[in-house]
Amino acid sequence: MNWNWNETTIDFPFSSENLKNLLNTVCRKENRFSQFEFIKWCDNLTMAFEEDEAEASNELGEIAFGIARDIECQWDIFLVNTYSLKELQNLDLSKVKLPQDWFKEWLKQLNEE
Repeated sequence: MNWNWNETTIDFPFSSENLKNLLNTVCRKENRFSQFEFIKWCDNLTMAFEEDEAEASNELGEIAFGIARDIECQWDIFLVNTYSLKELQNLDLSKVKLPQDWFKEWLKQLNEE
């Protein structure tokens, strides 16, 4: 298979548990990776879930898939609503930060499963 996924410095297998662990790290502000790296990992997670019906079909997988999809979509919306096209063309995405409360809310949703 020819994978065309986002390259990211986060080298964790794609799973619901790792999404929870990474979200915990971001919420505690202990992440050594940028939010952009996390967003790319979440995007890859959704692609992995689409490829692996087994994980995505269990309840936790469905919740994690929805949260990972929301994270990547909110990132895109945040960029479009925050920066002009000209700014986006020169923006260092590793410096962009979503509101911390968003990550706490996603973690809360994931923990409610």
